[in-house]
Amino acid sequence: MTPDPERAPSSPALAGRLLTLTVGMPAAGGTFVARHEGRVVFVRGTAPGETVTVRLLEDPQEQASARFWRAEALDVLEAGVDRVPSVWDEAGVDGVGGAEWAHIALPAQRRIASEVLQELLRRAGVSSFPIEQVQVEPAPHDADGLAWRTRVRYAVDADGRVGMRGWRSHDVRPVGEDPLSAQAVRELRLGEWTAPEGTEAIDAVAPSAGPASVVLIGRDLDPDDVVIPQSWGDADVAVRTSRGMVPLRGDATVHERVGERMFTVGATGFWQSHRRAAELLSEVVESSLRAPRGGSAWDLYGGVGLFSAVAAEQVGRDGSVVSVEGNRRASQLAVQNLEDLPQVSTATADVTDWVRARRGGVDAVVLDPPRSGAGVELMGLLAAAVRQRIVYVSCEPSTLARDLAAIEKKGWRVADLRAFDLFPHTHHIESVAVLERAEG
Repeated sequence: MTPDPERAPSSPALAGRLLTLTVGMPAAGGTFVARHEGRVVFVRGTAPGETVTVRLLEDPQEQASARFWRAEALDVLEAGVDRVPSVWDEAGVDGVGGAEWAHIALPAQRRIASEVLQELLRRAGVSSFPIEQVQVEPAPHDADGLAWRTRVRYAVDADGRVGMRGWRSHDVRPVGEDPLSAQAVRELRLGEWTAPEGTEAIDAVAPSAGPASVVLIGRDLDPDDVVIPQSWGDADVAVRTSRGMVPLRGDATVHERVGERMFTVGATGFWQSHRRAAELLSEVVESSLRAPRGGSAWDLYGGVGLFSAVAAEQVGRDGSVVSVEGNRRASQLAVQNLEDLPQVSTATADVTDWVRARRGGVDAVVLDPPRSGAGVELMGLLAAAVRQRIVYVSCEPSTLARDLAAIEKKGWRVADLRAFDLFPHTHHIESVAVLERAEG
């Protein structure tokens, strides 16, 4: 580390102060760790081993007495071996916050993400699986990590300018070519469009089947104020206000094909963002779940039914699958998507409350919770209720690690753990853990 003592912060007025630091190991959240006079500094926009000039960021809770500071790299004095020309210039200093690793080579991104995941598992105390074997894998046929994002939320400022928010900032920044977004999203040219008054955000979707979708979001947005630009082509368009969804073109849904099955998804509903994620994760769940023929399975946080369809094929017509989802609209669409599978039923409920109320067990469970994870209570309930196997799909490694450690304490083990780079040029990781009862 080579701090600049003449520029070292010495008062609560830290924002904008400059330091020269050498960064080391990665931290959860996409930053890298440096130290200044014993205090940890989490630095964005750098890479392991680099010496950089950084600017401390404004945050009321990160003043001179704080345990750590956050900073953004302004200038690279000594580049690390992992640095490459950025794939997205607008994601650099004072840029958009959605591509914090755009300047790091893809293989290095996956190595760094593997290190972060392994460290989180160690700190949580996961002990039943060889942690060093956990390595982040690329998505199939994803050579450059570009054009993968099929679901994009853009921010809109008070003047109607469309962009994305900066890192730890409310400012709306230009997106430029937006190279991580799918071609159909980029062709909408939303960054060149001025949104009508009252627009707070825009959701753009490039589904695997059918036209693109644009949803303008604003509590008080008047649908009559929306003039659909020619650049949107045949895209479906809707407006979501505090009063609900108003379709202007189409029915405010999109269609996704996975194998031979078509899924209808709400235009602002949840679906995996990477263009190959749904297919890949379905294949991994199919090979891992092994729900017995004629048996029972639960699909928790089931969404519109992606993994319920996998479980239904395994248990067959004489088995049973229940999809549990807290979002009513998603549950309604799951019924529609799975209407040809009579062995599947749906429940709209809080997942933990629903499992707590069950009497009797189940053979197998697949769950895909939000980033907050399943939680210790739910993992304990599943440890008691599941007879054979649990497949846990996670988009947040820290909560996954917590939940795996919790169920290990209940007599279960991690039989397999795979991680996938489904968010290239960001720090996010998708993981699939396979859990079985420990022997003895």
